[in-house]
Amino acid sequence: MIGIRRITDFQRFTETVPKPKGSVPKYGLPGWKLMPLEHKIPMVPGPKAAYNFTRCKVGKKLWRPKLEFDLSDPYCRSTKFSYEPLHDEHLAHFFSRPNNLNYLLKVDLITSDMNVKCSLRDYNEYRKYLRQVHADYIKRELRKRDRLIVERMALNFAEKQARKEVKKLKEKEKVANERQRYNQEQLLQVELRNRKLKERARKTMKRFKLIKTIKQEERKLMNNKREKRTEQIRQKNKIAAEINRRKVISTLIDMRKADKARKKTKDKRLLNMNQKKQKDIEEKWKRKLQFQEKDIERRKMILQRIDNRRKKFIDSYNEKINRETAKMKRILDNAKLFTNCYMKRHLLDGRKLICCKKYCHKKKLIKK
Repeated sequence: MIGIRRITDFQRFTETVPKPKGSVPKYGLPGWKLMPLEHKIPMVPGPKAAYNFTRCKVGKKLWRPKLEFDLSDPYCRSTKFSYEPLHDEHLAHFFSRPNNLNYLLKVDLITSDMNVKCSLRDYNEYRKYLRQVHADYIKRELRKRDRLIVERMALNFAEKQARKEVKKLKEKEKVANERQRYNQEQLLQVELRNRKLKERARKTMKRFKLIKTIKQEERKLMNNKREKRTEQIRQKNKIAAEINRRKVISTLIDMRKADKARKKTKDKRLLNMNQKKQKDIEEKWKRKLQFQEKDIERRKMILQRIDNRRKKFIDSYNEKINRETAKMKRILDNAKLFTNCYMKRHLLDGRKLICCKKYCHKKKLIKK
């Protein structure tokens, strides 16, 4: 009961909006069909031909233009609109030829129903794109409801801002007058500082020129020493390269012999491992199918119980309210009769005008 999330009003509203085509997969596990577009489909290993991820048929567009002009993602980072030739409308006639279709089936790029296969990563990105399209439909309907509220808020906000701007303008006029006085004083100080800085700059330029001449002479001496060292190093490297070349040739011959022996052992191990993995994958796939089917049935039963409890509570609450309203009506009727009888008793010959059943019944008993 606690693990299952209850459906909110917003989720019910989104379900009324029609989803775009291809948002509900027709293959794979049953939990994928109930999964919302925000969630990614996980990587579940299964046997061959259990499911194939497809988005659309050959020669049909994947990416469609949006209903409104949108600049939320100008560089296409959230969804990459990559070009795919199998979904190009202009190449539909070319791929519809029988020779090309047979080749695509051999390469395993197309299903028998003319649907183009894709990877799980591409399929999840396509689901993200469909979520954006579905969100645009939802936004358009919400904007229709929120326009009246936004217009009222805008009018109130504009009136408040107008009052604030009047106050700000008055304060700005005062601040501007004070800034003019302050700027005039600073200009005089800046002129004095600039004169002092120009004198210092002349002195520093003379010093830099002397330092440059000294450094140039030192660099020439260092370059001559480096050239002598490089020649000595080149000769040593040539001798070392020949020795290394001979060692490398001998090691390569030994490595090739060892690699051939390793490949034979690896191939045998891989065959045994692949056979074991396929058996394990088939067993896990069957377990997940049974678990998810039972889980879906359990959730449906729980939701039905919650609805039944809610209906019983509402019926009992309505019966209680009807009882209390009937009691209140009786009390009001008795109060009205009491007030009428009380007023008539104090009038002349008012007791004859009394129509209260209780009073008349008491009078008869007294006479008897």
